[in-house]
Amino acid sequence: MLIGAASMVALAGCGLRRGGMSGGVPSRTQVVVHTGPGGGSDVFARQVIKLMQSDKLIAENWPVRNQTEGSSIGAMSYLRGRKGRADTIAAVTPTWLVTPLTLSGSSVSITELQPIAALLVEPQIVAVRADSAYRTVADFVEDARKQPDHLVQVGGSITATDSLTGKALQAKTDTEWKFLSFSDSGQRIAALLRGDAQTMIGASTDFVDQVKVGAIRVIATVADRKVATFPELTSIKAQGLDVGPLPEEFRGFVGPPEMPADALQYYQDTFHKLVSAPGWNDFVDENGSVTDYLDAAKFGPFLKEQNDSLAVLIDSIGLAQQ
Repeated sequence: MLIGAASMVALAGCGLRRGGMSGGVPSRTQVVVHTGPGGGSDVFARQVIKLMQSDKLIAENWPVRNQTEGSSIGAMSYLRGRKGRADTIAAVTPTWLVTPLTLSGSSVSITELQPIAALLVEPQIVAVRADSAYRTVADFVEDARKQPDHLVQVGGSITATDSLTGKALQAKTDTEWKFLSFSDSGQRIAALLRGDAQTMIGASTDFVDQVKVGAIRVIATVADRKVATFPELTSIKAQGLDVGPLPEEFRGFVGPPEMPADALQYYQDTFHKLVSAPGWNDFVDENGSVTDYLDAAKFGPFLKEQNDSLAVLIDSIGLAQQ
């Protein structure tokens, strides 16, 4: 009987190490992100974890794992390798859809992973140095037309939303400019302030502090939606550039393939409680974001719709299968 009891304890311990459930809660949850420390997903994941702790939705810290290889390919591969586990989730953005679409023979896809929940949309904003002559995106585009492949946009990875938006703008306005890539927003801001780049597309949080001290000027929103942090901003379309729909940055969470049903339910319920918790509205207002919660049943079709739409866009601007 002692041997049997010992075996049961060992198996139970193994189950926990393999990411089981304990008292209806996954053990030792880790959050995977595809960016390095200071990157958009890294910052977002840590903010969400902190909010959930503050609102007492989770009792322990969830460590963040930075899996940076291949602009989401490494993160997806890692998550796929955690098949059937309850203790691993990942913060997902459009980059997780775009990167496989641009790589011939990519071995991973968002379709292999378990959707959990979408939380918000992060409107993209176009910014320049405060002393720039560009007052609108149309001004920048006109200058780019006069100086082909001379101006520079700074941003994240080449498959990130900011890069894709810039390439779409170039394709739709018959212009060309360069793209300077940095892994975190601090480096991008520094490049813009040094004059290494003439424009940057990013989230409100990238620019708020620099706008306050008069170092950077925001000149447009990418989509036709108001941004709480910069309510006076008009959209690219309103400024006379009707280039059609451009990508928007959404943020949500996915899990490994075959995630246990009780774990999926736990995470989905926890994120739903988060967007209804006291600190959430302040968080999205401060970041200029828009709450757009989707549960797993709706997030899956949303990801497919986004994937199909992005595939068309990527093909139209010549990024497919490079």
